[in-house]
Amino acid sequence: MIPYRTFALSAAAFAVIGLHAAGCTDASPNTLKPPSASDGDGSIIGGGKGNFPHSPDLGSKRSRDPLDVLAERAEEGAPEVRARLHSCQKLQIEALKSLLSGLGVSLEPPAPEDPSGPLSAASILAAGRGALGAADYDARVGERITWTTAGATKLFDIFIQAAPQIIANLPAAPLCQGGGANLSLFSVKGACNRDAVTCLIGFPPSEDHLIACESLVTSASTIERGQQIAVAALLSAAYSCE
Repeated sequence: MIPYRTFALSAAAFAVIGLHAAGCTDASPNTLKPPSASDGDGSIIGGGKGNFPHSPDLGSKRSRDPLDVLAERAEEGAPEVRARLHSCQKLQIEALKSLLSGLGVSLEPPAPEDPSGPLSAASILAAGRGALGAADYDARVGERITWTTAGATKLFDIFIQAAPQIIANLPAAPLCQGGGANLSLFSVKGACNRDAVTCLIGFPPSEDHLIACESLVTSASTIERGQQIAVAALLSAAYSCE
């Protein structure tokens, strides 16, 4: 006589197997068969002894050639450079204010300010807090920590309007004291000063930095505008990890 417990377990097991089979397909048993090499694009892997034929594509998209991935990584640069490409935290608004102040920029909008003319850096900063990702404490929303296109664009606008003050005040700016070096950003001929650029961006510039700086100065409609664009471009790149 089969014990009741054994009979109950056997019945439950057969019921689960039946439900599993019913849930797999509505096709009759005679139509079930393993996929053949003609399924898909005809490209298969395996199929030898002990292997089941399957497509080399492991997802909905074709897998990439590992050598292509390595070539892309090599083009991006060293690991410490690649790590910065998508991991740069947004410059917080209070830190931006501190940076501008340290570079000799006034954070007080001029009074009165010509409404028909370009806004000052201080005015753009005050009016652009939303684009810069400012916190909304009433809505319990903290300040953004990642860049947006609007935020990065607003940052460049601020730097371009702050550039004349930075160029004029950098030699006496609080961030650039010590060392006794000449910290005028540009020479009489318009060349970019390495020591001054070091103070501006916070680290020693590469030759590419200086070449780009001088190219921006000389390619603008006037030397003065070129210098302002160069300062804004160097600052924007340095503080958005570009």
